Amino acid sequence: MTESHPDLPGLYELVVVDKAASAKAYAEKLAADGAEEGTLVWARKQTEGVGRKGNYWISGEKNLHCAVILRPEESFETCCQLSLLTSVCACQAITVVGEPLEELRLGWPNDVYLNRGKVAGIQLSGELNSGGGLNWMVVSLNLNAFDHPTSLGFSAASLRGEGFEVFDRVTLMEIFAREFLAWLDRWVDQGLAPIRKAWLWRGDWTDQERTLEYEGRKYHGVFQSLEDNGTLNLGTPQGTKSFRLDEFYRPEFRVIS
Repeated sequence: MTESHPDLPGLYELVVVDKAASAKAYAEKLAADGAEEGTLVWARKQTEGVGRKGNYWISGEKNLHCAVILRPEESFETCCQLSLLTSVCACQAITVVGEPLEELRLGWPNDVYLNRGKVAGIQLSGELNSGGGLNWMVVSLNLNAFDHPTSLGFSAASLRGEGFEVFDRVTLMEIFAREFLAWLDRWVDQGLAPIRKAWLWRGDWTDQERTLEYEGRKYHGVFQSLEDNGTLNLGTPQGTKSFRLDEFYRPEFRVIS
């Protein structure tokens, strides 16, 4: 059965790739070659899909793998907030095709969990110039619509596996793309405040200890608070530990002199 062509807002320029190493890598190359802001790469099949720090991400042919190119004027530190924004948008897309699930949760700063299994992950990457500004940025989304890994050392989930009646990736991409534009406008006009409010509704993990990998170390603790700039405060056995978005993502950005 042939997939339908996504119906996207006119501000997007859709690039459909039948097979790519990853949507992220394809979008990064287009961005480096001068592709315009709003270019949306959809990889129907990923052959080398990875998460942050090179972790393998299963790339089933019916899962959603897409990446948006941005050329923001905001600082690198501010743009790292888009990880939280994109997490909220992924949640919105999932709730539209399913029920408003209590067990749809967010993990700082780039994970979406469905019934305690990871169902989606967000990546930020890009190019920093010598002045500290961004030449371009890629926001990537991998969402398990149809299937998910079972032996990677962590719990994962997919929409189909959790009983969703609608798990079509084209529909999910259409909803996500609209939500992303709407929330991006809010972020430009109002800053992080509305995103932070939406994130906290599903991001409060006070009932469960979690593990966070940050700057090469693993920290175990309980969520305490999310600051106005997106910094996470985690209660650990050694006391409160703060995690900054820009420090978390800096290794994913290359610097051009």
